[in-house]
Amino acid sequence: MSSVGIWVKICGITRPGDARIVERAGANALGLLFAPTSSRYVTLEQAADVCDSVSSRIQKVGVFVRPEWDWIAEVLERLPLDILQWHGGPLSVDEYAKISGFGLPWIHAVRWGGEAPLENPEGAGMILVEGRSEKGPGGTGDPWKYKDLTSVTWPLPLILSGGLTPDSVEQAIRSLRPAIPFGVDVSSGVESAPGRKDERKIYDFVEKVRSCEEHT
Repeated sequence: MSSVGIWVKICGITRPGDARIVERAGANALGLLFAPTSSRYVTLEQAADVCDSVSSRIQKVGVFVRPEWDWIAEVLERLPLDILQWHGGPLSVDEYAKISGFGLPWIHAVRWGGEAPLENPEGAGMILVEGRSEKGPGGTGDPWKYKDLTSVTWPLPLILSGGLTPDSVEQAIRSLRPAIPFGVDVSSGVESAPGRKDERKIYDFVEKVRSCEEHT
């Protein structure tokens, strides 16, 4: 999904203007949440406006939390998504095959509490790891002990998530050295309100990540 440097995804995009900021700031991807319970949920119409507002350079990631296969298929038919992100917990072998069968790269997201990592999720390209929080499956803004990730062996490249901000992302990345994460994912850490991104915070976040690359 990115062969050079640290892959940066800004998640929970709900407005075209925010999407354009994400692209101008130099992030690699933006995330669209198709979970009705999320404060950052987007309808198909809203998501289409977001996708239309940016170029093909930036990857569009569709985030799902339920195995509603017809709904996922409809979203993919209507929108030019590049990557799927599964946020709903472990799946059966057949369900892993269904996600892979959509023909897009996909990310398996896990809420990690320090235990050994799950077995290799069949077909996934990366694992997004965030700290376990009772607030919800993502976008909670809760920091956690990122360095604990080095205590176990992971079957796939990682995306670091949960509690990241422009002020904390450098330390989080460096705490994992020499095993720098494949990517970082942020949502609430660059917002002024749920679903409303802050331009300065987005630029600061991306700049801090790129600074880590320069000193690798």
